Amino acid sequence: MSEQSEPRPEDADSLTLLLVAEDPLSARRIREMLERREGEGSRFSITSVPRVEDALVRLQHGGFDVMLLDHSVDEAHGLDSLQRARVAARAVPVVVLTYQRDEDFALEAVRTGAQDYLAKGEVTPALLARTLLHAVERHRMMRELTQAQQRQHFLASHDALTKLPNRYSFLASLRGLLAEAERRREEVAVLFFDLDGFKRINDSLGHAAGDELLGDVAGRLRRLIGKRDLVARLGGDEFVAALPAVRDPQRPLELAETIRAAIEKPYYLNGLECWVSTSIGISRHPRDGRDADALIRCADAAMYQAKGAGKNQIREFDEQMNESAQERFDLVNGLRDAIHSGLLALMFQPQVDIQREELVAAETLVRWHHPTRGAISPTEFIPVAEETGLMVPLGEWVLRTACATAASWRAVPGARVAVNISGRQLEQPDFSSRVQRILEETGLPRERLEIELTESLAASDGALAVLERLRELGIRTAIDDFGTGYSSLTRLRRLPVDTLKIDRSFVHGVSLNDPDAVILESMIRIASGLGLEVVAEGVETLEEMDALRALGCTLMQGYLFSKPLPKIDFEAEVGREDAEWRMPLDRPEAWLPLGERAAEPEPGPDDEGNLPAVRNLGSRPRHG
Repeated sequence: MSEQSEPRPEDADSLTLLLVAEDPLSARRIREMLERREGEGSRFSITSVPRVEDALVRLQHGGFDVMLLDHSVDEAHGLDSLQRARVAARAVPVVVLTYQRDEDFALEAVRTGAQDYLAKGEVTPALLARTLLHAVERHRMMRELTQAQQRQHFLASHDALTKLPNRYSFLASLRGLLAEAERRREEVAVLFFDLDGFKRINDSLGHAAGDELLGDVAGRLRRLIGKRDLVARLGGDEFVAALPAVRDPQRPLELAETIRAAIEKPYYLNGLECWVSTSIGISRHPRDGRDADALIRCADAAMYQAKGAGKNQIREFDEQMNESAQERFDLVNGLRDAIHSGLLALMFQPQVDIQREELVAAETLVRWHHPTRGAISPTEFIPVAEETGLMVPLGEWVLRTACATAASWRAVPGARVAVNISGRQLEQPDFSSRVQRILEETGLPRERLEIELTESLAASDGALAVLERLRELGIRTAIDDFGTGYSSLTRLRRLPVDTLKIDRSFVHGVSLNDPDAVILESMIRIASGLGLEVVAEGVETLEEMDALRALGCTLMQGYLFSKPLPKIDFEAEVGREDAEWRMPLDRPEAWLPLGERAAEPEPGPDDEGNLPAVRNLGSRPRHG
């Protein structure tokens, strides 16, 4: 063992020791004591220096496992030396060796940073070696514990994907900024970002590409946001930033424009060049609010104004947005309560086979009756559910309730129930398992459930595995609104689906003389050629029904047969012998509108005195 640093031995019990001893005799005695332990498994590679200043230089170069500080001087000087050593090398544990036997000094040395304390008159070779080994081990354990705590804190306060602070962390930091701003009478600006076109990337290139895009966006934001400013990912494709001590009122607008320009530059995902843009809303403290929640809500409202203005825009919050911001906030909270408090209801619209005159399925539609606002349209609350993360619990409630209701049908015990699924639900890694569990708990046979996905969602990369898993489970799937998603026929051929539902835009006003009937006929032939059932949506007139039947489509859904009905009315309607879809097709006079039938003589009784069960479908509503 030399006076200089030596390469660390391969032996796991070998340690590199930096010995600080002013007295050469003390240094030699310590070396001799440690050399005696080498035959018992502990080996030390020792570097000796006489002064703490020399040790500080050595510590800067690293390579030491432990430092032994030998003090033969007064207590105050020793503690000062220890403090300087700890500052120089916090990763190296320090053991203090001194003549002092006072317990107070021992405690003070530990508080200053020493791992352990030895009195010279009590040191033996075994005790010295053991103390050094234990100091290294305790230091390692403390370092690992500290790192684990730091990792735990980071995971709790940061978004796992982008490594940006999360909502919880951002709110806590923003509250601190606002408290400081109140004291200093300064302005704070909040910027709320939402990506335009992110869903298109997610659906077309898959969730992995979407995650990569979010990571790239986060990287661009980090480079643009100042060190004193805050930036965070709230969730989905939403980001937020806060600017403290705003003295120039133009600064938030200038930064927002810089960010807008940076976000719309190209991204390269899966070898493809892609684009997204961002809509940005700005709120200011104290003008728009004094607390963090109010400022975020106002910036969010301004961001939606930017989206409504055509996207890729910047808008500042103003008082006129207050009402719409509060309304949207109330809508989100009301929907969250409605999911758990029974304020939602399901409607069922029949899908019928006009050739066999029977009901084959019913599509499920959700309705919300607000306690003060009355009926709220799905076109209003479904997008809110998608944007706020409420779509997953809402969709699960709809699925469970629909399955439980269908399992209780008596009049049509074999009819299927069709339930629309959103992209948010499909993103859940255990979606198929959730569906399976709901079927088991409600008792609905698997073949009686049909999951409906929009064409664009079904064509996404992430949907294929889910569709295949649902097919393995024996659950039917359908593509809703077919013809509006522009999916390729090659991809359609690969999708494991059972049904195509032709969008109402292709059905509305169609007749055999209509040139658009050629498109409709092609869609029906393609689907039939792929072995898929075809359901025409939005059938409202006899002319549309006749044209579809002539083109080879006999499965239909629309107001001609029934509007969406509540559970009780639906069960009563489908149990009637004279239900709309049981009208004989060879008696077109029975389908005449009420106004045309009013001039005709009422049919009289038959030979047995019974009146014929002739119904007038013309009294049915034709729109809705």
